[in-house]
Amino acid sequence: MGAPVLRRAGSGCRGQVHPAGHTTLSTTIEVREVTGAAEAELWLALPSRLGGEAAGWTVPLLYESRRVFDPGFNTALSEWHLARLLAWRDGQAVGRLVVALPRDGATAGIGNFGFPALVQDPAVLRALLDAAAERLRRWGATAMRGPVSFSVNHEVGAQMPGGDGEPMLRMPRNPPWLTAMLDDPAANGGLGREQDVVACTLTVAEERHRARFAPVLAAWPGRDRLRVRGMNLARLGAEIAILRDIYTDAWARNWAAQSVSEAEAGVMRKLLTPLLGTGRVFFAEWDGVPIGLCSVVPNLEEVSQHLDGRLWPTGWAAMAGALMGRVGSARMPLLGVRQQWRGTTVSAMAVGAMLSRAIDLAERRGWGRLQISWILEDNAAMMATMRRLPAPETGRWRIWRRSLDGAAA
Repeated sequence: MGAPVLRRAGSGCRGQVHPAGHTTLSTTIEVREVTGAAEAELWLALPSRLGGEAAGWTVPLLYESRRVFDPGFNTALSEWHLARLLAWRDGQAVGRLVVALPRDGATAGIGNFGFPALVQDPAVLRALLDAAAERLRRWGATAMRGPVSFSVNHEVGAQMPGGDGEPMLRMPRNPPWLTAMLDDPAANGGLGREQDVVACTLTVAEERHRARFAPVLAAWPGRDRLRVRGMNLARLGAEIAILRDIYTDAWARNWAAQSVSEAEAGVMRKLLTPLLGTGRVFFAEWDGVPIGLCSVVPNLEEVSQHLDGRLWPTGWAAMAGALMGRVGSARMPLLGVRQQWRGTTVSAMAVGAMLSRAIDLAERRGWGRLQISWILEDNAAMMATMRRLPAPETGRWRIWRRSLDGAAA
């Protein structure tokens, strides 16, 4: 039996992709859920076949993308209602999305759409979004937001025009016209802007934090009770459990917060392990109790952006070098302290000490730029910290939302 048609106005043979950047006003569009290995591979390859990096799309490594959607590797998939959608016009694949809703109700009825890639045509975007909304309604969702790749614990947002344009690990890229279409009522089907998240980038040679922070820490009476240590890789399972516990608590009151499940933590362990050869997770401990965490990982995107999703035949060597730290930049995706310490001197000192360790690491590895991302645009305390480093804003990503009765959020 074929996949259900979610929006239909035409059909044809399969397996072709529309030329990159082609603009058309055709409305003969059919959106179907992916079925079979051939359509799954086409879905994965679509950003590349729509022009890839040259057209503005992130092109993830295909082997990694396959693992994300492999229930044998990513056991957390069972915790979601999930559908991969392909848009077709005259037999050509012209767009894709993922639509997802947690089965445990963790998002209070809000479903997500993510992993966008499509031709520059408002009708294609509208068809994909309408199909996503229809599927989410079927699962009982009352609203949808995106772009969000499964949950806010993963990749979020569409990249806004401007910024430094530096490709960064797990920070999605897209053509500037995508955000314009997502803002366009004719194309967005009722989406309204919900949240912006930002990236701030420290030039390590210009940082002022360590010189300012060191004498403050030395004069603080509590300095001997505070310790920052690296993750112990010999007991990685237990350390990931600590990371999960701190993360769930520290980010619990943030916009769209969603806790990390045990299965998701297991996947995180598998994905994080290769990065810890040169990257690090740091824990801040107060009287021996972990209260905060910070992570720094090499920016593999410096290499992967040139591979068009494929490690064979020469990409393996380049990626091995990147995993060994032979890149010029890194990303700090996590920096936080448990809720009970927020607003205290202990919290301020823990954050300052973790930042010092992270900058030390970047300096030793020769990573000249350290991106801290993402940060909620209204997180005044963190943005003030970025100004002191200094780490100016270098990129912005936007998330939209709509209720499933069609009203804009």
